[in-house]
Amino acid sequence: MTPMSAIGYTFDAFMVLVFVVFLLLVVLRPKPAIVQKKSQSGALDLKNELYEPFERDDQYGQLGAKPQPLLEYMRLAVLLVTVAPIKFVSASLCMLSVHLMCRASVILPKGLQAQTVASLGKVLCRLCLFCWGFVKFTWIIVEPGQLPKGVEPAAIVSNHISYLDIIVHCANSFPSFVARGNTKDLPLVGLISKHLQCIYVNRDFKKGNVAGVSGQVKDRMEMAAAGQLPASTRPLLLFPEGTTTNGKCLLPFKSGAFLAGAPVQPMILRYGEDRVSPAWESIEPLWHSILMLANPFHSVTARQLPIYYPSEEEKADPKLYAANVRDLMLREGGFKPSESTLAESRAYIALMEGRKPPANSLAGQALGIEANGAKPNGKPAKDDAGIADVPGASGAKKLE
Repeated sequence: MTPMSAIGYTFDAFMVLVFVVFLLLVVLRPKPAIVQKKSQSGALDLKNELYEPFERDDQYGQLGAKPQPLLEYMRLAVLLVTVAPIKFVSASLCMLSVHLMCRASVILPKGLQAQTVASLGKVLCRLCLFCWGFVKFTWIIVEPGQLPKGVEPAAIVSNHISYLDIIVHCANSFPSFVARGNTKDLPLVGLISKHLQCIYVNRDFKKGNVAGVSGQVKDRMEMAAAGQLPASTRPLLLFPEGTTTNGKCLLPFKSGAFLAGAPVQPMILRYGEDRVSPAWESIEPLWHSILMLANPFHSVTARQLPIYYPSEEEKADPKLYAANVRDLMLREGGFKPSESTLAESRAYIALMEGRKPPANSLAGQALGIEANGAKPNGKPAKDDAGIADVPGASGAKKLE
């Protein structure tokens, strides 16, 4: 076989592979759902301001199902065959390297383990972001004014947009965070989360550990503020909104991050407006990952605000403290304030996917859905539009 023949066969194989991927994208792309728009009391307003924080406004739209020209699917197919494998393999190797580093750190003296893992982990996480396509990573530190000395922040509080937020923060401070209980059992990530000294919770379990989680966070923050934690303890990262948004709005802050009355480090994340938004809202994880991998370049800006030292009044009132820190981040980040909650996030996604919204959401109440699965008249909860009763919601699958 001559070199020219080999090149020809390779090109033909490449074109066949691109065409197969193109067909798969066209056939398997998300389809817009038949959205439930009518309740017992009238029309459901999907443009309700409570849903604004969860709307996707990138090129691929809600659920990633906005119709695209065939040329766009061909472009995605070419990038999935060429660029995406390189990004996926290189990013996976970075995560594997962090995992292996955590395993290998046991040979080091106790005093060096955490420091070594954190130092190398920051570099590998930054490299992982680069492999994902984040060629522009901007970290801005807002210089503080005259503030008390000798007091360190007990936690980092940040807005929450994407599953990539954790990697962004790890590239700077390699912090611990509050994670789902099954995180510690996940391949690769589980061991890393243990070295990060994460606090594990089950957010959907309402009887056993919710108060306990707040207590764990409060105790850890109090000890951090008092300087009672070992030097090897990682800083604690908290997302007080309780769920992700599209990055343009800021939800009300839960008070759990402020119960200790200790100083916090506010952080603001913003992702660039590219073809596909890194925001993890109204879209399935697999399709979102495909779009992220198939679009070569992304950008993110992290803005570190000065440490917020609470007043005596704020220390005595965690809700006031939370509201004031949120007001600061609203001003500094240029966010639009929203009064929405996790329940409304799940309701919006459920409605967009043609499913039944949670009973504790406004949409669920408008449809007459009760928590026990029955409508107020006692009949089985099969709504007029025949929305499938799927346990949980898309929002429940996220690591927050």
